[in-house]
Amino acid sequence: MQHKIVNISAGLTLIGFATWFCFEPSFEPAIGFIGSIGTIATTYWPKRKESYANQRKSGRVTFDYGNNNGRYVIGENELKFETAWSKASNVSIHVYNDPPSIDSVGLAKGVASISQITDATLYDMSSRSRTPQEGEIVVLKNSFGNYAAIQILDIKDQTRSDSCDELTFTYVINPHGYTNFA
Repeated sequence: MQHKIVNISAGLTLIGFATWFCFEPSFEPAIGFIGSIGTIATTYWPKRKESYANQRKSGRVTFDYGNNNGRYVIGENELKFETAWSKASNVSIHVYNDPPSIDSVGLAKGVASISQITDATLYDMSSRSRTPQEGEIVVLKNSFGNYAAIQILDIKDQTRSDSCDELTFTYVINPHGYTNFA
């Protein structure tokens, strides 16, 4: 109903400004006419749909982990990592090896940046889940034997005074089964 009222009033405004411009060609009715077209266009303009995938081999991601079952896909084909996340707090988050593309998940303790990982096989990947905190790095191995490293940059939790549930991380995918990110 609200959509219909906006369209009707914008249409009437458009007609009014067009009529005014026909009888008094000047700057004011021309601007009003253009503004009316803009109002009508915004009601039909496609809305931005949030994406839950990034096919690049490295990048920075921000997404709402409360949606899409906490899933976000990085990479593609044999470099695909379907990450799975769930709420822990506003400074930590759970990550899982549940998706079929993920073989194992580990936490690179004591490592400050992804480029400091020289052998991804050194980290304990024996558990189904890990709970990294902001600044920490998660190492993932996919079903094709390739590795990815994800550094947690920011976690928002709407149950702890944030406006939304949101995870921001950077990642690097290492092709050909390489384990050195340096």
